[in-house]
Amino acid sequence: MPRRHVLPAAVAAGLLAAPLAAVPAHADAPAGGRTAEVESYDGTKIVTYFFPARGLAAGAKAPTVLLGHGWGGRAATDVATGDLAALTGAGYNVVTWNARGFGSGGEANVDRPEIEGRDAVKLIDWTAKQPEAQLDGAGDPRLGMAGGSYGGGIQLVAAGLDRRVDAIVPTIAFTNVRRSLYPDDVFKAGWGLLLCAGGLLNGNKVAGPVVRGCGEGLLTGVLSDRTATWFEGAGAGDLVKKIKAPTLVLQGTVDTLFTLREGIGFYRQIKANGTPVKMVWFCGGHGECSTKPGPQSHLTDLTLAWFDKYLKKKAATATGPGFEYVDQDGVYRSAPAYPPAATGALTGRGKGWLFVNPLDSSGSQVAAAPAGNALTIPIPAPKKDAQALGVPHVKLSYKGNAVNDHTALYAQLVDQDTGLVVGNQATPLPIVLDGKARTLSRDLEAVSWKIAPGSRLALQITPGTALFTGQKAIGWAEVTDASVTVPTVARGPVAAQ
Repeated sequence: MPRRHVLPAAVAAGLLAAPLAAVPAHADAPAGGRTAEVESYDGTKIVTYFFPARGLAAGAKAPTVLLGHGWGGRAATDVATGDLAALTGAGYNVVTWNARGFGSGGEANVDRPEIEGRDAVKLIDWTAKQPEAQLDGAGDPRLGMAGGSYGGGIQLVAAGLDRRVDAIVPTIAFTNVRRSLYPDDVFKAGWGLLLCAGGLLNGNKVAGPVVRGCGEGLLTGVLSDRTATWFEGAGAGDLVKKIKAPTLVLQGTVDTLFTLREGIGFYRQIKANGTPVKMVWFCGGHGECSTKPGPQSHLTDLTLAWFDKYLKKKAATATGPGFEYVDQDGVYRSAPAYPPAATGALTGRGKGWLFVNPLDSSGSQVAAAPAGNALTIPIPAPKKDAQALGVPHVKLSYKGNAVNDHTALYAQLVDQDTGLVVGNQATPLPIVLDGKARTLSRDLEAVSWKIAPGSRLALQITPGTALFTGQKAIGWAEVTDASVTVPTVARGPVAAQ
């Protein structure tokens, strides 16, 4: 039996793991596999590996899974560990590759459809020519895709471009880099630094606009219109509307780079296509899981079941309810789809003053933490056990004065009993402190948190968090009225594990 607990493990650390150690650009043929240089549309050579399904008899054929790697990383080549071992052990051929700029020729362009997307199409062409590849027709391999982060984003691009993709499992994925790194024109400086380091170290080569974005974002906290527009085209974007491949969305509750709302967005679009789709929220991703993560094998079991149903065409394979979510006790619960039926909402209201200065910060580069300098608004507990689940909303009336008056405050939900920010998430609230009375309305990042009659949640509004670029304004803000609404649902049935 394969070590099924390992499939999500490699992507849980995501971008952080790959840049920390030097990785060879080109390896010889690995044990159990073979290597090739696949020529892409522009002549760029993509270093590619093929691993037959474990135990595949001579002359036999099997479905194939393309397994992508994270930003700044390299192809998986160890058939004894990780995702590669789980997939080949479950009866799938696996193709891995060094993305352009990351051990292959060319420069990384952040999963742009017209570049990395066309690379993926060429890899599918090549896969169809492999003797072990099961075909659905001439040049059409029975094909799935897996992988996280950068390797998740490319799945959405490829499935939107090429109908030969038969099933995908995008994990902690994205469709729009600008929206993820620069929400409301506020730069995620913590992740920006890590991404830039991962892209520029270890002999990696990235496109000029990426280098420019690193310089602008890290030095000033502001992207030029030219750079922001370029990043708008990085990722699948509207190609998601063309996806017909059955899709299993795995998104992390504590992922502060590609947040739950990113997964909700492409889940809804794919569902609107009439495509089979399931979404699972797990404690992991780009960030820190500071609560119980739940059974390690769960995501792997769901992934292999998904491929068994849609690649091996085992119609009787159960893939479970259409939506699963984990709580802070590591328990997976389920609902037929997202969003589950609402049972109401928790609401809080308050007001107060904040002094704003560049010294204000809290948390780490990847995880928000309770702030010392903050307006804290208690949120009354529910009358019975429930789950805070979905997208909270904040409305703000304020006025103030500051040097550098166009700035941002940050909103986060805090569990005052545990001392944790729910999901480690903070959301920028762009404000103008020019003495005028103004209002603001914003959705916060989505949450999944078990609550009860004794729960003590609160909304914190703070001038600074290490997740985003440092505060540059100096002055004060009076919040004359702030309200928060947190959607709640009944705790669903425990998911089969």
